[in-house]
Amino acid sequence: MAENITFRTQLIGGVAEFCHSSELPILSDTLNLVELIVKLARYQEEGVKLCPKVYITNDIEKIRTLLPGGETLKIGNSSADGDGIKESLKKCAPLATEGWLLYIQNNADGIEYGLFRGSESPISVLVDDVLMTPEEDLNLVKVFQVADECVEVRANNGEYHYIFLDHRKENANAPLHYLNDLVSKICESVAPAHKEATTSFLKKLLFESLRQSHGCLIAVTNMKRAPKFLSEDGVILDEPINFPHLIGSLKKNDVPPSYLESKASLLKGMLNSDGILLFDSSAKLLGYNCFIKPSKKDNVIGGARKRAFSTLKGKVGNGLRAVFMQSQDGWSDFFGGQND
Repeated sequence: MAENITFRTQLIGGVAEFCHSSELPILSDTLNLVELIVKLARYQEEGVKLCPKVYITNDIEKIRTLLPGGETLKIGNSSADGDGIKESLKKCAPLATEGWLLYIQNNADGIEYGLFRGSESPISVLVDDVLMTPEEDLNLVKVFQVADECVEVRANNGEYHYIFLDHRKENANAPLHYLNDLVSKICESVAPAHKEATTSFLKKLLFESLRQSHGCLIAVTNMKRAPKFLSEDGVILDEPINFPHLIGSLKKNDVPPSYLESKASLLKGMLNSDGILLFDSSAKLLGYNCFIKPSKKDNVIGGARKRAFSTLKGKVGNGLRAVFMQSQDGWSDFFGGQND
């Protein structure tokens, strides 16, 4: 007789200790978290792929006080079990976009579910920088699909796991493992007065943009102008988009938030174009749709993006400061040295 082989038992055992340390009653049954992980790994509604960020908590009111300028919207109540979690996803996942996040509050007699968000200001502190740190009387677990077949589970007590539902090896890096490295190189030469806000803004913008991208290449130069090997075959902006200057202007109320947001939408569009997106190390967006001829010396197995990434790596230290690649399925690579 055939015997079924599944990862279910291993997954239950793998997150059991995490569930116990979360101190959330709904996760005392480890299967509830397992079902949520599996569902989010490939979640769809009406044939549309959705990637809601789910926050399970014991106190949504506490979260509200920690996010001044934010909003909450209660949607409904249900049972504190797998069926209740599925109901919350069904009702809220299609709405959990454009900054809205899905919450599940664990009450004594069931769950309350709905949506919340932080401040709408484009230069506000990242929600996770506020919430995912130890806070007295607040228990919080975030569950989120980082890339195809990869789900992140993270608690505000510092524990976290990346759950791979495909053939990835146990020591594989998380899909956007190199995002902080990339943003650090982009903001390396930004003036101290605007460095923190620019870093936070670009980290949030690139995270969301890369989640929606079908793969991309991003290069960072430490030159004042675009290197010749990229400028000859690409769109180089006559006036670069200077994000630190825009952020400084927004702080002084010289421009409305919509002005910065409109430039952010341009970056998203550029990321979805063919070719290489080019920043300098003072967070100016110099150009996009740039191309480079692969080196004949590179013996790289893979598509055009991987071959171009290999060639760009050879330019680091000779016109480039760093280079980042994201594949079509959301996994990334980076070259430029570790950050100091």
